[in-house]
Amino acid sequence: MRLQYLISFLAAGVSAVPDEPFPRCAECLPASIHDAPGVGFGLSFSSATAAAHLFNGDVVDIILVDASPHYVELMARLVDIDKPPTLSRLDKWRRSINKKLGWPATPDVGTLADMLVDLRNAATLALASPIDRVAVSHPPIIGLTEYDLSDALEYAGLRPWLASELPRPKRQWPPLPQAGMYPAKLTEGHAVFAAHKKGLCENYKDLFECWEEEEPMALETVLVAGFTKGDIRAEVLSLQAPFESFQDEEVIDKFWNLSGGLDVADEFGSREEYWDFVRYRLELLVSGLPKRLTMVMLTGENATHPGFLNTLLYVLRRRGYSLGNGEDQVLVVSGEGHVDPEYASARGAAQYARWRQEAPIGCMEVKDCEDERRRHTDDERVELR
Repeated sequence: MRLQYLISFLAAGVSAVPDEPFPRCAECLPASIHDAPGVGFGLSFSSATAAAHLFNGDVVDIILVDASPHYVELMARLVDIDKPPTLSRLDKWRRSINKKLGWPATPDVGTLADMLVDLRNAATLALASPIDRVAVSHPPIIGLTEYDLSDALEYAGLRPWLASELPRPKRQWPPLPQAGMYPAKLTEGHAVFAAHKKGLCENYKDLFECWEEEEPMALETVLVAGFTKGDIRAEVLSLQAPFESFQDEEVIDKFWNLSGGLDVADEFGSREEYWDFVRYRLELLVSGLPKRLTMVMLTGENATHPGFLNTLLYVLRRRGYSLGNGEDQVLVVSGEGHVDPEYASARGAAQYARWRQEAPIGCMEVKDCEDERRRHTDDERVELR
């Protein structure tokens, strides 16, 4: 049992819970929820993507939406916020009034909601089904708050799979603490790690057994490098499993340059000068790390550009890394398993949404639930004949 989880149990006064079986749900999920696609959105600085993880295991890349100027401006402001302001009573009242009037809680919420609506509409069309709940991944910026993202989803007619407080179904014994159990957010690096099936437990329906599976997993030092027309970014994380509730503690270092993407290459004296600039930014990050990298992953629609890939590999070799999957080597994961870096963040979010469609928050279904769903499906088929 990880120390952070144990602390949350002790704080909640339920120190015996790790030795108890995971609580069983008092009710079964209907097939309409259990078998529905897990839908994930990936927000970045200048675009956003949607993907779906289907019940049969297939993953569908749905759409990439280029950001509006208002969205780009908003993200540029949010990266400069070191600490989001605490909402005053007046702030909360104004937001509440706006929502009751059918308006976005704030103009910034409206900008986020416009992007989410575009993604929702595309996912609804692609899946031929209305979308109810989604998991959203985003860059690791403090300025993008949970309350703004939650209000934006609400305005877009969606509910989150990632939040501090989620409704919990009726459950049997034993009780569980209300906090520290499930992630309240999913940052881009964690989502990309999940998209490549790294650190995923097999028994995700039983949270305690999932933790036990994760315990012996290798602790990876992962560089997630992103490249688009508008920006270059990277973060280094210490990761064992992607869907942790303490994600901020796993970030070792990060940087982003929102005006350093491929579109500005022609503004340099030559292409060589531009790639030297990219090399400098990446090398500055890699050279200052307190531990050696074990894995490199890509994200962003231009991450497989030959110039970017060659520059990244040059930096790694220059810092003494041997590329490969052996001991003391760094594994560069670039599109393995048909994971397009363009959709990696959304795919990771869709993976978490898929889990939540099948596994209720705070309890595990009893064994009879699968038979009950199958029986109801068979009854519906009889009625249709």
